[in-house]
Amino acid sequence: MNYVLIKNGFVVKGTAIIAEDILVGGSKILQMGINLNTPTSETPVIDASGKYVIPGAIDFNRHYLDLVNKGTDNDELRKLNQAQIFNGTTTMIDTVEDCYQKNYIYNIFKAKEKSKSNMIDYGFHLSFSELRKNSAEAFDYSYVHEGVSSFLISVSLLKDENLNLLDSIFKKASVHNLLVICDLNLRDDCIGNEEEDSPFENPNMLEHHFRVLTCLIDLGLKYGCPLLFLNMKFKEELDLIQDGIEKGGDFYSSLRLWFNLGNLSNVRYNEQELISGIANEFGLHPIFENEVWSLIKETRFLINPPLYNLTIDNSTSEDLVYNRPDAYFYIRNFLSLLYTIGVMKRKISMLDLVELVSIRPSKLMGLWPVKGVLSPGADADIVIWNPTFDRNLYCSIPNSSTVEEQNVKLKGRADFVFVKGKMMYNGETFYPRKEDGDFIFRTSKIY
Repeated sequence: MNYVLIKNGFVVKGTAIIAEDILVGGSKILQMGINLNTPTSETPVIDASGKYVIPGAIDFNRHYLDLVNKGTDNDELRKLNQAQIFNGTTTMIDTVEDCYQKNYIYNIFKAKEKSKSNMIDYGFHLSFSELRKNSAEAFDYSYVHEGVSSFLISVSLLKDENLNLLDSIFKKASVHNLLVICDLNLRDDCIGNEEEDSPFENPNMLEHHFRVLTCLIDLGLKYGCPLLFLNMKFKEELDLIQDGIEKGGDFYSSLRLWFNLGNLSNVRYNEQELISGIANEFGLHPIFENEVWSLIKETRFLINPPLYNLTIDNSTSEDLVYNRPDAYFYIRNFLSLLYTIGVMKRKISMLDLVELVSIRPSKLMGLWPVKGVLSPGADADIVIWNPTFDRNLYCSIPNSSTVEEQNVKLKGRADFVFVKGKMMYNGETFYPRKEDGDFIFRTSKIY
């Protein structure tokens, strides 16, 4: 068995930060405590003095399958994986849709084939571009036989005539306490999508949006199954969901934190301008930074992982340049941003940060206690976080209440990243092989 001993770090657990050592054996955490000894004379020792040791982050909404093109060498998938590792992310979950044929078993098989080049672990949500009568049975089979324990519904794509099919899906989800994810993105929330109708051109889209949202909340209350509302942006959505929680709904929400990254002369992100325009046009109220920090103190709220940075052309270089604004720029620097504007600005604690990026996603996505936690027996998905590392990047927060948050220099980075006990990154160099990532067989939500 291969061992690694991490010494003298500030280990971030669920309720406390403790100075102790971690012994890794193979893919698992074997032991945690003070003054641990190396099991063999050849065991490598990493001194984490003055640094945090945290569980790897879990990206529960990462669309990576589209990056894999048949007959290519998967350069884009490799760049994404490197960006995730640099950020401190050790697991990601994508959505399997019926893009190959109307056979969900085949689609899951194809998704696994496409995912074999991942460097980090991965899992899937099940989804259908158009609901059918057998969608509920497909969900049940996918959970029992494939470990796919969440069903994703895109609110903007759900047709009124198919709303009656939701009943059987929610009923089936309630049997195993499976998670139904309701994506609240409007059709052109993602910059660059010019093919779909704009809410400005089709005001009925917003009427449909809130009608479907109300239907989903009612079904969640009826069957008692857990719902995660993804990409929540408006207070009007929040009011409906919180009203459902007060009525006993097992509801969770993932919020968008508006931020910009770059240098002092170029820190812009056009999506926030789009949402503000929609809000102004139709009398909606966006949820901005101060409210996000307040809401995420509650366990029912998370922060969305960032989208690909679609406002910037992707680099053609095969080398990962950390400060270069390529398509994975925001993904690569997300934890540094949360640490800088959250922990350092005292909006949240380091415990809160780990709760947001590791613990809550792990429990909601059926990965707990294998992932998202540092404890004996858990996967050795470990990040050694350097809190004092000075980044040559700046972030800004649109609609921030203080001038000091208009341009803030990033602090902190992952000095070491381990996935199931394998060192993937040491602060300078990547070490993964293309087959290092594994498919994760997930269970039902644990909360």
